[in-house]
Amino acid sequence: MEISENWLRSQTGWQPFKEGRAKAEQGLVTGFKQTGSIYQGVIRDGRLNLRPTVKVAGPTDVRVQCGCPENRATGGICSHAVAVLLTALRASAAESSKTSMPVAPLPPAAWEIRLSPRLQAELALDKLTVRLLRSNGPLIDIDKDLTSWLGSKKLLPEGESPLTLSLRGHETGEFLDLVAGHPRIGIEGQSGSFQLADEPGFPLRLEDSRLLGDHVQLVLSQTEQRRQLVRWGDAMAIVGPEGAYRLPGRSSRDEWASSVDSLARSARLKLPLETFLRSLDAWMDLFEPPHPGWLGSLRFASSEPSFELELEGSLEAVEAVLKVRYPGLVAMTIPALDEAIPGLPRLATDGHLLSRDLMAENRARRRLISSGFQSSSGHARFRLAGKEDILGFVADELPDLRSRWLVRVGDRLATVLKRVHVVRPEIQETANHGSSAEFELSFQTTGGKRIPSAEIRRILRGGKRNVRLSSGADLVVCRSCEEVVNPMVEEMGIGRPDETIRLSGAATILFRNLRENISSGLPRNDVGDSIGRGSETAPRIQVENLNARLRDYQAIGAAWMVDRLEHLGGVLLADEMGLGKTLQTIAVINHLKQVGDASGICLVIAPTSLLGNWMAELERFAPQLRCLLFHGTHRDALREAIQDQDVVVTSYGTLARDLAFHLKREYRLIVADEASLLRNPDAATSKSLAKLKGQGRVALTGTPVENRVQDLWSIFRFVAPGYLGERQDFKERYEEPSDPEAPSSSGRLKRLRLRTSPFLLRRTKEEVASDLPDKILVDEWLSLRGEQAELYASLARAGLEELDRVRERQGEGAGRMHLLTLLLRLRQVCVDPGLLDLDRSEELDAIKLERLFEILEERFESGAKTLVFSQFAKNLRKIEKKIGSRFGRVFCIDGSTRERQVLVDSFQSESGPAVFLISLKAGGYGLNLTAADAVIHLDPWWNPAVEAQATDRAHRIGQTRPVTVYRLLTRDTVEERVRRMQDRKRVLIDAATGADSDLAVPQNWTQKDLEELLR
Repeated sequence: MEISENWLRSQTGWQPFKEGRAKAEQGLVTGFKQTGSIYQGVIRDGRLNLRPTVKVAGPTDVRVQCGCPENRATGGICSHAVAVLLTALRASAAESSKTSMPVAPLPPAAWEIRLSPRLQAELALDKLTVRLLRSNGPLIDIDKDLTSWLGSKKLLPEGESPLTLSLRGHETGEFLDLVAGHPRIGIEGQSGSFQLADEPGFPLRLEDSRLLGDHVQLVLSQTEQRRQLVRWGDAMAIVGPEGAYRLPGRSSRDEWASSVDSLARSARLKLPLETFLRSLDAWMDLFEPPHPGWLGSLRFASSEPSFELELEGSLEAVEAVLKVRYPGLVAMTIPALDEAIPGLPRLATDGHLLSRDLMAENRARRRLISSGFQSSSGHARFRLAGKEDILGFVADELPDLRSRWLVRVGDRLATVLKRVHVVRPEIQETANHGSSAEFELSFQTTGGKRIPSAEIRRILRGGKRNVRLSSGADLVVCRSCEEVVNPMVEEMGIGRPDETIRLSGAATILFRNLRENISSGLPRNDVGDSIGRGSETAPRIQVENLNARLRDYQAIGAAWMVDRLEHLGGVLLADEMGLGKTLQTIAVINHLKQVGDASGICLVIAPTSLLGNWMAELERFAPQLRCLLFHGTHRDALREAIQDQDVVVTSYGTLARDLAFHLKREYRLIVADEASLLRNPDAATSKSLAKLKGQGRVALTGTPVENRVQDLWSIFRFVAPGYLGERQDFKERYEEPSDPEAPSSSGRLKRLRLRTSPFLLRRTKEEVASDLPDKILVDEWLSLRGEQAELYASLARAGLEELDRVRERQGEGAGRMHLLTLLLRLRQVCVDPGLLDLDRSEELDAIKLERLFEILEERFESGAKTLVFSQFAKNLRKIEKKIGSRFGRVFCIDGSTRERQVLVDSFQSESGPAVFLISLKAGGYGLNLTAADAVIHLDPWWNPAVEAQATDRAHRIGQTRPVTVYRLLTRDTVEERVRRMQDRKRVLIDAATGADSDLAVPQNWTQKDLEELLR
C-alpha cells in the first residue's frame, strides 16, 4: 500500500509522531533502505544502536521490530519507526522529482518460492540460491513486494518461465527479510512447506562471559552448542528441517557476523575488547538476559559532556552550530548517532563502560528544536527564522542556555542584540516576619529601566510580546511574565502588584518559589532550600525510638513534612512508588509523639488490603507506639480503647460507616494512604475524609494525577481545605482547555505546580536512588498452536456471529455485555484453556504455562526467587497445584487471602528458591518483595500502569540486583491487538480498577474499539 503522513498520524499517538518527525527532520535516520513494503534504518538513541524494521502489511497492519523500550513494551509504532517511515516519504518525494515521465507499474504476480536443498551451507557463506515460479494461489502483499523488488533489480522473468536467483551479500538479507512469512515457501526437491519466520526467535543463552585483560571471552550454554548458526543479512539465524528464524541483534559490521560464526562453531569466543564494544548493542540483543558473568555485571556510565553553541545572524535569521566536548577530547560538532567519537567507548578504571552520553546529546538537539530552530544541514547545524521567533528566543531561551552551555555570539548578531531590551520580572523579599513576609514585584529591562505592571498588561493584551520603541529599538516581554507571573498575581488576589506585597502562610512559600523559578519558568522541587522557611532553623527529625536508618532523601522528606505540618497543617507526599512513603510517615508520627502532645491520636486510613502492611511496618519501625487496628465486625468493642492509643489504623470503607464516631473527636494527625482513591470528589469516601477534624493532614500517593488535574483538587480538599478555591474556579483556571498543545496549557500547568508546591513533594527513583539496580523488560511473544489455537479461533468466530443476534434481540446494552464476556473468554484461552471449564479444556496444551515452567525451572536451578502475576485468581490456584514443590516453596495471594504480611515475611526470609503467585488486583501494590529479582506477567492488563505497579513490588528500595520482567504475550490474539491499540490511542486510560468484575475495561474505549480487537 501507499503510505502518507496523514495515514501515519492515524496509526500512532501524537507523542511518538512528534518525536519521530523531529528525528526525521534532524536527519538522524542513516542507512535507510526500502524493500517492497519493508522499511529499515539505523538510529542511535542513548546507548542503543537501533535498527528499526517496519513492515506495512495493510492499512491497519503495521509490524515494527525495534530494540527501544517503547516498542518492546507495547509492540506498537514507536518514534523510531515513525522516523523511518517519514524518511521513506522524503526519499520517495525526492526520487519522484528526478523524473517527469511516469513509470508503468509492474504487473502483479503470485509466487511460489523454492529454496536450495543446501540452504544451511549456503547461508553460512552468506549466499542464497532461489527458484521462483508463478503460482495459481491468491495474490498477497508479500507477492507484490517481491515483484516490485525483482523489478528494481531488473530480474523479472519474461513469460511464465521459472526464475533462478543467485544472491550474495546484502541481497541475501534483503530477500530473506522480504519473503519472511510467505505461505508458499518450500525446499527444492522436497515435499511440504518451509517456514521463514517473520519475527525474531529466542536469543541465545550464555553460560559465561569474562574480561581477560584487553579481550572478552564468551561461552555458549550447553543447550546452544548443538545448534548451527547461519547468516541472515546483517543478523544471524537458526535453520532447521521445517523452517528458519532470525535471531535478535543486528550489526552491519562484517566482523560481528564472523565472530558469531566462530562462537557458533566452537561455543567459545575470545575477541579484542575494542572489537566487542564496536558491536556491543548487537551482542546484548543476541544473548538472553540476564547475562551471566562480566557481561551481566557491566554497568554503563556516560562520559560527562559539555556543550558549546555558536550563534550568528540578525533579527531575520539566526544560524546555530552545536558542539560537544568530552573530558580529554577536543570539542567537535555533534557527530551522527551511528558515528563513533575517537576515544569512546572505553572501560574506566572502576570497571564502568564510558561511552557517549547520547541522551544528553539528544536533549541538547531537542533543546534547540523546542526553541524554534530547525535542522538546516546535518544534525549539529540549526536555523531560526522570523523576527518574532528570534526575539522570543532571545528573551526566553538564550539566558537559560548561557547558564548551561558555553555560548558564543558572533559580532554581527551581538551588534543587533544591543538594540533589544528584554523585560523580566524581579521579586525581592524585603521583610521576614516568621510565617509572613513582604515582597516587591517589578518588571525591568536588561538596561535596568523599570516598566509599570499596567504597561506590561497593555502590551500583552495587544496579542504580542514585543513592541517597537520610538528609538527604533525592540522591547520584548519574557514568557514568564505572560504565562506565570501576571496570571499568578491575579489568582492570588494581589490587586496592586506595584506596591509592597504582604503575604503569610502558604502564599509566602509560593511567592518564594515563584521568585526562585521565574528565570526558567519551571517550579523547582528543592526541598533543602524550602525547609525551615519562616523559622529560625530547619527542623531536625527526632529519630530516637525509630527502628530504622533513614536514607538521606527519606530524612529530608520527613523533616520537610514536619515543617509543612507545623506551618501549613497539611502535606501531600507524592514520591514515586518504592521510595518509602510509609517509613517517612512513620518517622513523622514518631517525631510528633516525642516533641508534641503525647496524648494526641494519629489516624491512618488505608485500603483494606494494606491494613496488615501498616500494622507490620509500625511494629517494625516504631515498636514503642501503641497501635490499634480498627476494622472488622467486632470493632465496636474497641471504641473505648481508642483513647489510649498512639495510632489507629482503619480502612476507607470502615471510616465511611463510622464517620459519626470519628467526627466527635479531633486527631493529632490524619494520614490518607493511597490518596489517589480520593480522586472522585463526589464519592462518599472523598467527602468523608474532607469532614474529619485534625491538627495535621498527610496524603500519600505515587500517582497524584491519574486521569485529570481535578484529581489534585479533590486530594487538596483533604490536605488543605479551600486552598485551591472552589471546584468550578479550579476547573476554569487549570483544566480548560484540555488540549495539551494549546498555547496556554503549559502556562496553566506551571502555575498549578507552583500553586501546589508549598504542600507537595515529589521525588523519583532516578532523582534520589541512583544506586537502584536496572529493570530489564523482556516481552516474550508466543504463538497459540494446535487445539488451543483452534479453540481460540472457534470461540472468536462463534462469538462474533452471536453478537449480531444478541443486538437484534436484546439491544446494544446486551450486545456490549456479550462482547465483554467474549473478550474475557478469549483472554482466558490465551492463558490456559482450562479456565473455561469446557469439555476437555483441561487437557488442552497451554503455551504460556509451558513457557512459565521453563523459566521457573531455570530460576530454580540458580536458587532464585520469582514473582508471578495474573489477573485470574483461579489460574494461580491451578498453577499452585501443578508445580507443587518442583521449583521451591510456593506462596499465593489472591482476593481471599487474609494473612498477607505473614506470607510476605516468609517469602522474604526463605533461604532457597521460591515462587510467589499473586493476583494482579489483590497484590498489585502495598507489598515489599525485594527477595525476588524476576517478575513474570502471565497476562496483560488493560492499563499498563497496573502492571508497572505490580512489577515495582520487587523493583524498589532494598533491591540489590537487576530485576528482570517477563511479559508473556500471544501473537495474533486479543492480547497483541490490545497492546497495539493502547499505543495508537495514546490516551489516559481509566481502567475502572475498583470494579470487582474481570469484565472491567477502559471507559474511553468505544464499542468499535472493542470489536476491532476481535476482527
